[in-house]
Amino acid sequence: NSSQSAGLVTGGLLFSVVGGKMSEGINFSDDLGRCVVMVGMPFPNINSPELQEKMSYLDKILPKTGGTSPGKLLVENLCMKAVNQSIGRAIRHREDYATIVLLDHRYTRPSILSKLPSWIKGQTHAETSFGPVLKAIGKFFRDKKICGDAVE
Repeated sequence: NSSQSAGLVTGGLLFSVVGGKMSEGINFSDDLGRCVVMVGMPFPNINSPELQEKMSYLDKILPKTGGTSPGKLLVENLCMKAVNQSIGRAIRHREDYATIVLLDHRYTRPSILSKLPSWIKGQTHAETSFGPVLKAIGKFFRDKKICGDAVE
């Protein structure tokens, strides 16, 4: 666009609901997606009769794992599948990169953290205020620019 040719840095935001149809089939690789912010956790509707039946069935046929019922694990797994799919919308290949901000204290729980991809788990940092998060994001992108990975 004309602002890019004039040397101005521009960008855009996409706000959507996890599981919604807005971005279905669209990839946000490379410069199209450099940050994923997940506000809360996208748990499925626990009042869904279909989900309740699945949970009940699993609780009847499978033993608890670490004191957690199979039905509860199903709900947790469905949630984290949606989180990982959302992250995957911005990071599409090995050389691609984006910051991932998970805004919910529940992401620090070991049972939740263990369901993130291994290449993310080792790079997570829990913060109680947003200042350190902004600082870390700035450093991340400065490092990418210094390494020659970032596009002006």
